[in-house]
Amino acid sequence: METISEALELKNEGKIREAVQLLKDYVNEADDAERLDIAQLLQDWGLMNDAKDVYEDMLVLYPDDHYVKLLLAEIYTDLGEDDRVIDLLEDIDEEDEAYIPALVQLADLYQSQGLYEVAEKKLNEAKSIDPDEPIIDLALGELAFSNGEYLKSIPFYEKVEKYDDEISVVNVKERLAESLSSTGNWEDALHYYEQIELETPDQLFKYGYTAYQLDRYDICTKVWRQLIDVDPEYTSVYPMLAQALYEEGAVQEAYDTTVQGIQKDEHNNELYLLAAQYAVKLQKTEDAVHYLQESLAIDPAYEDGAELLLQIYFEQDEYLKAKDLVEQLMAYEGYPVVLNWQAAQIYNELEEFDQAKSMYEQAALVYPDDPDFLKEYGMFLIEEGETNLAIKQFNQYLKIIPHDEEIKDFVSRIQE
Repeated sequence: METISEALELKNEGKIREAVQLLKDYVNEADDAERLDIAQLLQDWGLMNDAKDVYEDMLVLYPDDHYVKLLLAEIYTDLGEDDRVIDLLEDIDEEDEAYIPALVQLADLYQSQGLYEVAEKKLNEAKSIDPDEPIIDLALGELAFSNGEYLKSIPFYEKVEKYDDEISVVNVKERLAESLSSTGNWEDALHYYEQIELETPDQLFKYGYTAYQLDRYDICTKVWRQLIDVDPEYTSVYPMLAQALYEEGAVQEAYDTTVQGIQKDEHNNELYLLAAQYAVKLQKTEDAVHYLQESLAIDPAYEDGAELLLQIYFEQDEYLKAKDLVEQLMAYEGYPVVLNWQAAQIYNELEEFDQAKSMYEQAALVYPDDPDFLKEYGMFLIEEGETNLAIKQFNQYLKIIPHDEEIKDFVSRIQE
């Protein structure tokens, strides 16, 4: 043990090479307990092949030592020698006390290979032997969790929750929080999130998202601000934080958050749209137009952006600008179909009736059951003197809105 202690001192002094050489020189003189300690140290220091040599030598001396087999199997796993792991662990007898740990270790290996059914079979066999072993429940929970079967994982995590302080490989409360959140059990998920210390951006985002689903804007805005402090480049949080701030009535802060987000992600159309919407609320129309134009420059087929910008132009009676925008957007293949309808409205306002009629006809192919469109198109046709076609549009409209007495009377008068 003195030699091992000396090696540890060398390691602590940063003399790793000397420490390793000392252990390798001493290992043949060491007793069995010391050899295990040396192998474990080499493994902890990342020297897997050196640790493997020690375990393999011990296994030659003690071929039935299943504890050594388990340790050696860990090394083989780390080295990617899967076949040797299977050969080693499958050799452990069912009556041996190492059989259950071997099943768990095999399940972990099969899981890493994507063989989830085989892994589950091994774990269920282990559970049938020892139904109260928490490590087995944890392994079953992890298997279901990694496979996206969150509902299935929850009962296993709940069984091992009381051992959370003793389990270092995974934070069980965090797993429960994420599993419950993924299954829409927001309240219970929030309960667990509030119990754990969150540090990583993903953890903070999921905590905030869970709170957001419960309209707990006080929590999610605080958590997401913390996330941005930790990682300002976590761009997916900016639109969520902005919407939460808006729901709290902090419109200016919501707007500032979208602007901050755009600086980090210049191709996020959701941020441009939100920035424009909040700018409209703040009566910053020029800013709204700017962000919408930027959005459409990124994606000319972005329907929400085009619709809001046209709405602003309509409200300001800027039909020439609206016309320029529509014609520019319609030059792109795959433009939003709503533009046909909006183009018809614009041409109608500008008294370019032939073009308006052409656009209405194209829009009619897309909106044959939209009552607003049918009513508007019918009125346009009346102005154009196409009474029969107008009546056809109104009759289709009345099938959808049968209680519109005003249109009923109007149609009756036309027909008379």
